[in-house]
Amino acid sequence: MNSQRHDEHPGFLFVLEGIDGAGKTAVVESLVELLSRNYDVVRLREPTNESQWGLEIRERSPKGELTPDEELNLFHLDRQWHVENRIRPALEAGKLVLMDRYFFASGAYQSVSTGIPWKEILLRNRAEIGAPEPDIIFILDVSVEVGLERALQRNGTKNEQFEQVDRLIKVREAYLAMTQEDDGMYEVVDASKKLEEVTSEVYRKIVHYTKNRK
Repeated sequence: MNSQRHDEHPGFLFVLEGIDGAGKTAVVESLVELLSRNYDVVRLREPTNESQWGLEIRERSPKGELTPDEELNLFHLDRQWHVENRIRPALEAGKLVLMDRYFFASGAYQSVSTGIPWKEILLRNRAEIGAPEPDIIFILDVSVEVGLERALQRNGTKNEQFEQVDRLIKVREAYLAMTQEDDGMYEVVDASKKLEEVTSEVYRKIVHYTKNRK
């Protein structure tokens, strides 16, 4: 796990990332239930289903209707809204924020679709938006084959934009490269294990961190 000082706020920000089918949403749901017993938890996800830009992504991206540049720009606008209206206020109020994807997903996915290096995409989010740095970014790691099988079982339809083997291989490679080359706080979790095991591992690390952050 690399190190980078968290932003100056009393709250905590934990992000779950990974390719399609890694189990992020299921783990977040389980974590909310567990953590809410002792923390004031706010669950967020990207793209949002609140801003006009997030809604457009959710409507058009699964159909493959957006160009890579259009999608990257919409994510940027949606995230700017998200930071200003949801993420930063929750952190400043001392809440524990759990996020299902954040700007690291843009780095992984949009670097593949646009050809823009993931490092540039992350820098843009940090510099232009001032996106708060997570206390920990959990990369739920599974093979592309496992991820695709789970994703297809989940909704029965394929996301035309990203649920393709060749692209997801590159997305996974980008995520793993971040854990080695970026300054964020990363934890790679073997998400091929049972949901209960993955949730338990992430939960323990979150609790340990909250009790020891200085």
